[in-house]
Amino acid sequence: MSELSKISKPEVSISDMNVTGLSLESVELTADVEIENPNNLAVDLSSYNYALDINDLNFISGSEESGMNIKAKQSNIVKVPITLGYSELLQTFQSLRDENESNFSFSAGFAFDLPILGMVNIPVQYSGKIPVVKRPSISLENFTVENISLSGAELSIELNVENPNSFMLQMNRLSYDLRINGLESISGLMNEEINVEEGSSKTIKLPVSISFLNAGMSAYRILSGDEDLEYELTGSTTIGSDLPYFKLSNFDFDKSGSVNILR
Repeated sequence: MSELSKISKPEVSISDMNVTGLSLESVELTADVEIENPNNLAVDLSSYNYALDINDLNFISGSEESGMNIKAKQSNIVKVPITLGYSELLQTFQSLRDENESNFSFSAGFAFDLPILGMVNIPVQYSGKIPVVKRPSISLENFTVENISLSGAELSIELNVENPNSFMLQMNRLSYDLRINGLESISGLMNEEINVEEGSSKTIKLPVSISFLNAGMSAYRILSGDEDLEYELTGSTTIGSDLPYFKLSNFDFDKSGSVNILR
């Protein structure tokens, strides 16, 4: 009997599907698909298609041409990477905003061009969970006048950083710009690494000096008064994590509101 008459379908299975990249913007999943050729002849993988469902609804799908050749009695691994953007994910599935993870279902079909049998499609499936990353929050917590004179003032600005995630976040190079009641902005840069534990908040204390020679006596009247201050806080920082696959992300923040002057 000829080898062509003994052609069998390749065996296709997903050996694993892990998170291979994570940031504030997206999560990358990679499926390791093992293809085993039981035949005494080489076979060709022509193409494959895939779909990933969240909450039983299709979120992303695609297809790829392949041309991979699997030699006789050997196996190959095909890596299928999929990137999900959190902005689109949370807009589509509002319920995930309060969740730390989400179930997903991955399905794929692998098309082989086989002798005698022709084009054969072999389906595979895999289910698992992905982390849902939420953006931190940075706001002005307290504004304290430590010392004031006719020449200037020593201030303490306290920023509150909230981490709503189930893992620690690391902040690096925090730059900020603070405007108070229309005064000249107070800007600064903090190079110290700041770790904010999972599901917690942390206060960052920033000392600032103001010269009334430069800022004007209107600044003295505002800082020595008792009225609440209207503020606008903008800035940026780099966000990382202790997770091995977390990629550094740029994070811009913009907050406004009112705050009491503490003394």
